[in-house]
Amino acid sequence: MKHTILPISIGLLLMAACNNGNHETGEIDRLREEAIAVHDEIMPQISAFDRNTIKIDSILANLPQLQKTQPDIDTAQTRTDLSGLKNRLELATDSMMNWMTAFDVDPQDKSDAEIEAYYKKEVEKVTEMKQLFDEVSKEATDKLAKF
Repeated sequence: MKHTILPISIGLLLMAACNNGNHETGEIDRLREEAIAVHDEIMPQISAFDRNTIKIDSILANLPQLQKTQPDIDTAQTRTDLSGLKNRLELATDSMMNWMTAFDVDPQDKSDAEIEAYYKKEVEKVTEMKQLFDEVSKEATDKLAKF
């Protein structure tokens, strides 16, 4: 009987240890996939941001002609508004590029706890970036609608 209990106990301990590892690995995979999913959701906006930046450059370059067709336009305010919008579009795009460059899909030489903490932080970063993208996208839609 004693000979049977020891192997069974060891087997149960090993199974418990493996299950805990699988849970951690599962959580790590879930966090990594969440970060990538948020990235994949906002990444397509970069091409629209690039087009809007070009549109802003064109509007700013042609403000004198624009004032002839729209005499009530405040060119100084328009220049300030559109220059600020262009800066925010570029900031959003640059933040995505920097995040993608720094993002480690498969961190090595770290414990599961460190990897999980890393991916939690990355999910926070990319979620904040999504908020920035959403805000800038709405601002661009609102400010460029009249042009």
